[in-house]
Amino acid sequence: MGKQSLSRDELLAILAAARAKRERDWLMILVAFAHGLRATEVVQLARDNFADGFITVQRLKGSKRTTQPLIEHENELLNERKFLFDYALKCAPKQRLFPLTRQRFWQIVQEYGASAGIPEHLRHPHVMKHTIGMQMIHSAGIENTRQYLGHESISSTGEYLIVGDDDASAAARAALKF
Repeated sequence: MGKQSLSRDELLAILAAARAKRERDWLMILVAFAHGLRATEVVQLARDNFADGFITVQRLKGSKRTTQPLIEHENELLNERKFLFDYALKCAPKQRLFPLTRQRFWQIVQEYGASAGIPEHLRHPHVMKHTIGMQMIHSAGIENTRQYLGHESISSTGEYLIVGDDDASAAARAALKF
């Protein structure tokens, strides 16, 4: 099994490709990554999901409802707070921010992934959730990751611990250099 998440450079490349073409597409990919949202959760977002710099999402598949701050970052490609809140305010209260189907969002990620040189098996919206999950597990631990992603069960979060043979081999080589 190959890797299931994007590197930092790959993430920035797909975000840059999307932002260069369409703000809406960039914001969709960014919010999917920043909050670990499924494609359906992204396309169902409405202005009502945002208040005072926070996003509230009822997660699907039996997961929890989460409320998280919009991410502020010095890199504009990752600065969701600056752009998403303003974008949401342009919409009517019950209006969907991204009035697309989840299938169209999948196509959008495919298109920008290809133009950014992302391997084909990583060109899908759920890779954003895997990417934030892996980054968080490494830096914040599995319990914080479980809460952030809205998982009821720690075993759901454990799915993000899966690594490919290449990553496992590189980690073993690094461990053997003590």
